[in-house]
Amino acid sequence: MEINLKDTLKSLRLQKNITQETLAEYLGITQQSVGKWERGEGFPDITLLPKLALYFNVSIDDLLNVGQARIEDRIHTYTKQAEIYEKNGDINARIALWEQAHNEFPNNAFVMERLNSALFVNMPYPYPQETANRIIHLATRILDTSTDIKLRESAIFSLCTLYESMGDTEKALYYADMCSSMYYCRESMRAGILKGEEGIKEAQSCLLHYVFCASQEAITMPNHNFNCEEEIKAIQLSIDLLDLLLSDGNYGGYAADMSWRYSLLACNYAQIQNKEKALQALEKCVEFSIIDAKKTEGFYTAPMVNRLEHGKNFSKNFKGNACNARIQKLSLPCFDFLRDHERFKECERLLNEYAEKI
Repeated sequence: MEINLKDTLKSLRLQKNITQETLAEYLGITQQSVGKWERGEGFPDITLLPKLALYFNVSIDDLLNVGQARIEDRIHTYTKQAEIYEKNGDINARIALWEQAHNEFPNNAFVMERLNSALFVNMPYPYPQETANRIIHLATRILDTSTDIKLRESAIFSLCTLYESMGDTEKALYYADMCSSMYYCRESMRAGILKGEEGIKEAQSCLLHYVFCASQEAITMPNHNFNCEEEIKAIQLSIDLLDLLLSDGNYGGYAADMSWRYSLLACNYAQIQNKEKALQALEKCVEFSIIDAKKTEGFYTAPMVNRLEHGKNFSKNFKGNACNARIQKLSLPCFDFLRDHERFKECERLLNEYAEKI
């Protein structure tokens, strides 16, 4: 825990509109001593701390910025535990953890955003009104109290998505209009500013971000009343975009996303009774699910993303690995006509073999 007197002391002195000489006279010391404290070159005698705190009407903890340091340490502890729950897909434990943190720090914007995100990612559809109201309350409080861009973006995303799902287009668009244009995004700006290896890494991060976002847009288009054949084309496009960028087959943390995309593709082919295409998509789904089960941390190796690490920041909303999630997908009625096929049985066997025991 870092004790920080210099910034706090100077801030309190300026708020009180007094000079270093005035403070020094009150304490019975030289102005040079106060100057050293504010530059971080020295520290008051411990016997002077109560007098300083009394003069500025603050606690000694606040004077030394220890109170804030303790809060930050405590929130850091919550964050590290939450990361474990996120990687394990333990959503209920994640929510309970941030509920506890919110009870402890009800006005902390970061804690509010973490709780809001945990509730949002676990919401079943249709959204329960009580949970929806809670998310709206937390997100709007973040927007009212925080200037942190990332916290505000997260709050805006949840509000847009929630209001859109509730059919309130006007409110969804109101919050959407708070966002910046994709042409002036943070990643793109940084990529244009940084030079050398830093610039390359930032540009690659921006490219991966854009491609993944485009892939996500393609796969969500079917939500707008696409027929089955149109949905197949949209899903295939979302797959092709990631294939194009991650051209050498090293998908890192995106292996789970690819297995999900192929599972959707298989479902659509099954719905139109295209046995061969459905089985091919299922086999690709299993292939990527197994990659996810075996995933390790490291670097992407495709030329346009080879400065980027994968495997560290991915979280999920299900327990186990991608194999666990896809096993559940195979129980859908659309696959009933394939259940006796040897290739379908082999897909089931492999998913069960590589699924985590939970």
